[in-house]
Amino acid sequence: MHQNRPRRWPRRTLIHRPRTRSGPRALARHTVRVMPRRRSAPSLVSMTTAMQSAPRPWTRAELEASWSGRTLSEALRRGFIARIAPAQYVHAAYSEDPGCRLEAVSSWMAPSGVISGVAALWVRGWRGAEPERIDVVLPRGSKLARPAFVDTLRTDDVPASDVVRGLRVVGVEDAAVMAWRRAQADDRKGLLLDVLRDMSVRASVLRERVDSTARIPDRDGLLKVVALAREGVQSMLEYIAATEVFHGPEWRDWERQGAIAVGGRVLHPDMVHRASRIAIELDGARHHSDDGQRRRDIERDALLASVGFMVIRLTWEDITRRPEWCRRRVREALAAR
Repeated sequence: MHQNRPRRWPRRTLIHRPRTRSGPRALARHTVRVMPRRRSAPSLVSMTTAMQSAPRPWTRAELEASWSGRTLSEALRRGFIARIAPAQYVHAAYSEDPGCRLEAVSSWMAPSGVISGVAALWVRGWRGAEPERIDVVLPRGSKLARPAFVDTLRTDDVPASDVVRGLRVVGVEDAAVMAWRRAQADDRKGLLLDVLRDMSVRASVLRERVDSTARIPDRDGLLKVVALAREGVQSMLEYIAATEVFHGPEWRDWERQGAIAVGGRVLHPDMVHRASRIAIELDGARHHSDDGQRRRDIERDALLASVGFMVIRLTWEDITRRPEWCRRRVREALAAR
């Protein structure tokens, strides 16, 4: 029944000074109806489109200069963009992008902070893990309010750093120690072994960093991982094999990652017994689960067999669930040779 009722516009009270015939102007107050102002959207679209096409942190100053503070606030309110660090913003699609986060952190921590841990390794090219959080080392007196995805360590002795891809990062050894400190207890050994295998880590420098760093969790475990890595252990599966399965005087004649030249190539089986010409390969699920890797494994076995080596392949399940069975199989192979 109210479909034909005219639209009621919001009231606005105005004061004007009308002229009267009888004397001086008098104040008169009356109410008029005005149409509400409609906010235009082109500037909002322009801002979000520009930020989407350029995946980097944008400062508040440049956004307000190119558009306006009001447009910035509206884009934030609608979730089109995100505040990634103090006075720095990105398109919402890039709010968790490691590159955008690192660039924002670099501006935030300048000039005295340095990036460490997994993030520093990632900047240096390591791709064993993507940094979910970013470790930053700051001088002890620093009062910076950290972004939500940043963990800070304030110290009187900020480690030396290099500029890599425009970012200040600590050396590999310092980054490895920090990564160990931040990792969950069950993940530390595998993480460090991956770093030691993939990166150029100087063992002597790493030992110095460990000795000079206070409050390292499971310091003895870290040093044991480093020692086994120098003997050829390269993965968590190999670590378990070396510490829980093939350990003790009985296995001292075995080489880890021993070099075998064959067919113009040099192969490095996980364990080698040269006198008996037996090679043990430990197949972890991550590296040996796809068809292409299985084909390469078959080719390696054929090459090793061509120079007289018997190959024994043991899986993660074999090593972790039936270690005695693994030892028995290897002993029988030694007796047969």
